Amino acid sequence: MKAELLKSYLKYSYKELLVFLAIITLISCYLTHNLFLYIFYFLLGKYYHYDSNLEKIKRLKAKGLTEQDLKNIEFVKKWNESRQGGVWKYCIRDGAIIAGAGLSLLISILFFMFSSQKILTLFSEPGDMFRFIGYSYIGGAVLGVIIYRILWLFNERRFNRLTDPLNFLFASKTISFNSPA
Repeated sequence: MKAELLKSYLKYSYKELLVFLAIITLISCYLTHNLFLYIFYFLLGKYYHYDSNLEKIKRLKAKGLTEQDLKNIEFVKKWNESRQGGVWKYCIRDGAIIAGAGLSLLISILFFMFSSQKILTLFSEPGDMFRFIGYSYIGGAVLGVIIYRILWLFNERRFNRLTDPLNFLFASKTISFNSPA
C-alpha cells in the first residue's frame, strides 16, 4: 500500500520535484552547506501530506470538481477584490511594498554574490549601510511595480477567460457577432 502511495505521489508531483531539485542544486553550487538535508525534509513533508491530498481529491470528484476548478474559483474571488482597487493600487501595494521587500533582499544577495566588495567594507559606516539598504529597496520596489504591472495583464486575461461565458465560443472562432442565429 505504501509503495503504491509513493508511486502515485511521484507520478503526481514529478514536475514540482524536478524544479525543486534543480533550484537546490544551483544554490548548493554557490554555498558550502549541505543542502541535500533540506531536500530530504521537503520531500518527506510533501509525501506526509499527500495521503490527505488524495482524500481531498476524492471528495472533490464526488462533487464533480477538480483541483484546478477549486484553484480557479479561489482565483476569481481574489482577483475580483484586487481589480476593484485598480491597477496602480495593486502595483504599489502588492508590487512595490510587499514584493519589493523580498526583491530587495534578492538584489542584495545577488550584489554580494557577484560583486568583489566585502560586506564589512561596504558597511563600515552606518550611513553607507542605510544607503545600500535604501538603494536595494528602491530597486526592489521598481522591479516589483514592473513585474506586477505585467502580472495584471495576465491575471486580467485569465479572469476574463474564466468569467466570460462566451469566451470559448469567440476564442475558438466558431461563432462571431456577424454570423446568422
